[in-house]
Amino acid sequence: MTRTEFTDRLENYFEYEPLRAGKSSPFRIHLTDLSDGAPVEKADVTLTVRPKGGGEAVAETIARVGKVTGIYVADLSVPRAGDYDIEFRIKNQKLDERLSLRDFRVE
Repeated sequence: MTRTEFTDRLENYFEYEPLRAGKSSPFRIHLTDLSDGAPVEKADVTLTVRPKGGGEAVAETIARVGKVTGIYVADLSVPRAGDYDIEFRIKNQKLDERLSLRDFRVE
């Protein structure tokens, strides 16, 4: 599955496997700084999963820097089936962005 989301400063294009309760799903995250069109370098990228509409986090993972500049890899495991929101936090010397994304279904 693929999805593209934006903030004023950032393009987040990511690919992921369908989410299944208790199983690890890989995310490949491609980040672009919209101010100059360059890949986002050396960022801390954290994915936090919450139940749809809010509540306590049920899962969190920190992405690894990929082999190509601007690509990050995360393995996300959500313990229970349901509908969730995932917040991506991207932070480096130039950026500190949060994208709260809705509509992730865990089977």
